[in-house]
Amino acid sequence: MKLIKSALMALLLLTSGLTFGQITEDPEDRNNQGREPSRARTPEGDPLPFSQRLRFGLGMINLQFGNARIGTPLVIGVSPIIAYNASERLIVGAGINYLYRRFKLRTTTGTITENFNEYGARGFAMFELIPSAIPNLYAHGELETNRIWYPDQTVSDYRQRWVSAPLVGLTYMQPVSRRFGINLTALYNLNYNGDIYSRFAYNSPWVIRVSFF
Repeated sequence: MKLIKSALMALLLLTSGLTFGQITEDPEDRNNQGREPSRARTPEGDPLPFSQRLRFGLGMINLQFGNARIGTPLVIGVSPIIAYNASERLIVGAGINYLYRRFKLRTTTGTITENFNEYGARGFAMFELIPSAIPNLYAHGELETNRIWYPDQTVSDYRQRWVSAPLVGLTYMQPVSRRFGINLTALYNLNYNGDIYSRFAYNSPWVIRVSFF
């Protein structure tokens, strides 16, 4: 009887340990099984907690060098990003934009160089298209709005204006871990030809970005 009790106790402890291990197993442990870690679910198929679906990072935005036609030789932008794995294939997120813009405006008396700080925000959604055939390739949609400075030639001065851009395209993500990747994004600005001020904010309808989240 004592031997049976000891065996039952050992079996109970082993079962409890296995159960605890299954409950607390990190999704990245699937790598040991030759499978990609889940972005939104535990190995048992339960939804991951909200905090474990969050991604944080930084993006390089609106990088421009030279546009003699409108006198904008340099624009550099960065955007802190917070994103959320809504499902295995869907990522939604938002960012706060900061842009440094340098104008070199030619006048009758010479060339004037002005430096401006600009701010804005953006929201985006990314959906993985065909994970079985091309993993980590996402359709990307975004709405970005920035309060920009632009040269007003009629009064030889600079003015501010909000410029919004609906952007659509593709993102390829190179995963580094379950919640972090290096992203290369190519987007097309649907407002570029319809809004003259978009040409001050962007020197091309195509927007190429690199981001880390």
